[in-house]
Amino acid sequence: MFKKIVLIFLCVLSLILPGCSEAKQIDKASIAEIVTAFENDGKTYYSFYFLSSSETPVYTTVCADSFESACEKARSESISNLMLTKLELFVTEESLASKTLKKDIGFISRNSYFSPLMYVTLCDGKLIEMLNEDKELNESVQKLIILNTKKDRSVSVTPLSIFNSFSDNNNKELALSYINSKTELKSEIIKINPQK
Repeated sequence: MFKKIVLIFLCVLSLILPGCSEAKQIDKASIAEIVTAFENDGKTYYSFYFLSSSETPVYTTVCADSFESACEKARSESISNLMLTKLELFVTEESLASKTLKKDIGFISRNSYFSPLMYVTLCDGKLIEMLNEDKELNESVQKLIILNTKKDRSVSVTPLSIFNSFSDNNNKELALSYINSKTELKSEIIKINPQK
């Protein structure tokens, strides 16, 4: 009889006590995997692509002058708990390379919460449109970036290696990965002047 009373008491007690009162649920929809920077009608836009179980990409786009201000704007307007620690790929449209790349890479390199394994690449406008439709394209792009590093070891594909090239005072050209998607997805290496 005593065992039954204890059992009933424990059952009632388990219903009354909620467990961890300070527990926080991590919303998968706030973890960004990819960020793209592109230009439309003379304005710069940044799209944040999130981890999700849906078959189509889940993303939000903000208009901003830099990646830093895009992060602030995204946090204030739509995703208050935006997390960038799992960011795997930062894709910039080639036309923006001279405008925003140096500032964006500087922001990423100054903040320790970004993954050092993140890849950075330039691309044409069509790739960004394709990323809006195909969730699996991320892996293909990363494989092409890795192929570029195997072709030429001087290619800078991580934010730190690009940041160091921007910081050097020599006039050596910076080799970056470029994904061309005009007819099919293929990788190329382009060189830019980091001092511009």
